[in-house]
Amino acid sequence: MNSYLEAITSLGYGNLHPGGFSHSIKVLRGVPIASNGIILDIGCGTGKTASYLSKTRGAYVFGLDISQKMIEKAKARNLRAGTEAQFIVGDALSMPFRDEVADIVLIESLLIFLPAEKVLQECRRVLKAGGIIVDIEMTAGSSLPKHARQQIKRVCGLSEFLSLEEYTSLYENVGFKRIRVERSNLPGLLDSLKEMLYMDRSRTVTKDKMNPDLVKTLLQYKLLIFANRQHLEFGTFIYKKS
Repeated sequence: MNSYLEAITSLGYGNLHPGGFSHSIKVLRGVPIASNGIILDIGCGTGKTASYLSKTRGAYVFGLDISQKMIEKAKARNLRAGTEAQFIVGDALSMPFRDEVADIVLIESLLIFLPAEKVLQECRRVLKAGGIIVDIEMTAGSSLPKHARQQIKRVCGLSEFLSLEEYTSLYENVGFKRIRVERSNLPGLLDSLKEMLYMDRSRTVTKDKMNPDLVKTLLQYKLLIFANRQHLEFGTFIYKKS
């Protein structure tokens, strides 16, 4: 695990992807989810969205994350919230699920950290015919300077930092059919206020003192995003397995 992911694991944040929890809820409200449907939350982190879906949509929700620490925090959240999501340690590149099991696959800022095409191939494998994938990812705007792109890749441990157009090409190459793709600016002050409506009372922070190098990594990340926010975007990708 790279130092950026290790830092957010220690802090136990529920939704650090662009748009945050409020955006996820808005998007998911428009996605048909049957009460007996199966949802796979891939890269579920501390399980905030998975627990919410389990509580509000009545579906069978399974969260998958490669981090044992994240899964432990997700299970603790689930217990405190009284929800029934299930959480499993596993790799998004080789998921421990059988073929065509899921009605919905949810991804919140995962493809940016992994070989995106390989993850999408796995998502297509586990989705039923007609199943839907919902994905929210930070994307590089066309005006992002080359040196800034390299800095973000270095600080966040990324092998690549794709544009919205590059993500849509990957989806089409893998064989998904587009339902909706939205381009958005990074959240501003108003959006931050919306997030306060969903205060994370079930967040678990690691009690051990955080490594100073991890604190430095988070600070570098925040400064980079702030300095380049006019060149950064995020995409909401909703596709169907045809």
